[in-house]
Amino acid sequence: MSQGGADRAPVVVIGAGCIGASIAYHLGRRGVKDVVVLEKEPFAGAGSTSKAAGGIRAQFSTPLNVRISMLSIAQLERFAEEMETDPVFFQVGYLFLLCDPEQWAAFQAQADMQRGLGLPVRTLSPAEVLELVPGLNVEDVLGGTFCPKDGLANPHEITQAYVAQARRLGARFEFGRAARGLVVEGGRVTGVVTDTGTIATPMVVNAAGPHAAEVAAWAGVDLPVQPVRRHCFTTQPLPFAHDRLPMIVDMKSGVYMHRESGGMLLGLANRDEPPGFNTAVNWDLLERVVEPAIHRVPALATAEISNAWAGLYETTPDHNAVIGPPAAVGGLMLANGFSGHGLMHAPAVGQLVAEWIVDGRPSLDLTPLRLERFAAAEAVAEANVI
Repeated sequence: MSQGGADRAPVVVIGAGCIGASIAYHLGRRGVKDVVVLEKEPFAGAGSTSKAAGGIRAQFSTPLNVRISMLSIAQLERFAEEMETDPVFFQVGYLFLLCDPEQWAAFQAQADMQRGLGLPVRTLSPAEVLELVPGLNVEDVLGGTFCPKDGLANPHEITQAYVAQARRLGARFEFGRAARGLVVEGGRVTGVVTDTGTIATPMVVNAAGPHAAEVAAWAGVDLPVQPVRRHCFTTQPLPFAHDRLPMIVDMKSGVYMHRESGGMLLGLANRDEPPGFNTAVNWDLLERVVEPAIHRVPALATAEISNAWAGLYETTPDHNAVIGPPAAVGGLMLANGFSGHGLMHAPAVGQLVAEWIVDGRPSLDLTPLRLERFAAAEAVAEANVI
């Protein structure tokens, strides 16, 4: 890789959320100097990363997502030591609760697949669920799955650590500098137009989160990524919310819950939410979240809501990411459409994209995540989306 300069860089990453920051760090680890990261916001992770719920899991329905998560978790388990930070990952586990016979059968089959990949997933009876988390209402629960390798992470601390270490390895983060377009010559991207000039580069990484489709369109690439608002509500401190409480996902209602600042974080994906960039809190959604949450965790009946926020999922039609170079144009790498799984996959994606750029291919076969799967009608949907 050539050395960069004020108006030239070997790689330009658009977006300094957890994905972009991880890619910059891993490129630096592979010896790529002077990577430029463009971020229109004043600091790293100011967009969707800052609104992430913080869940990290490998309990997915597709084997490739399981493998990506396992690669991320392996990195997160040694993250504090390698990145010289305080602990950022807490392996309290994910507990999925199933009430529908067909869905329970599907999760048991998935658990078999996950165990076959080396993931220590347990299938639990209602009594075993209650033993794991006393105080749950399991009267309508058929069973659950639990993986102790899953857990919770701090999105801000992870992103800031990537930025600090990427800088140490030679990356330049240009905060408050927005990308405005791409220079395309002879079927290849050769530069990035910014609001303060053009940067010449042979490789641009689209890590623009909910704005990814716009960035891709600058190169004439149709990227089916749409922003969709997702809400989180938090409660005042509760005795129920102890520091070993797992993430609880009630697949009957879609509500997910985990400990947050001594209280509980409650989230729900509103399936009626239209695409858009609106991040204002819709307080009308609160009742739809609280009612099923109290049904599952009766201790929440006395809880008071302390805070709420809304962020954007960058969603694709099959709820899987788009990773890799598009066939239609050279010099462009896509790392988009994580559909709510960006934080949990950021460590692995940073490594895999860096491998792709430096070695010409990643160490995991990411063919199922290529952009062209949609046109070829080969997309396989990820079922475990919350």
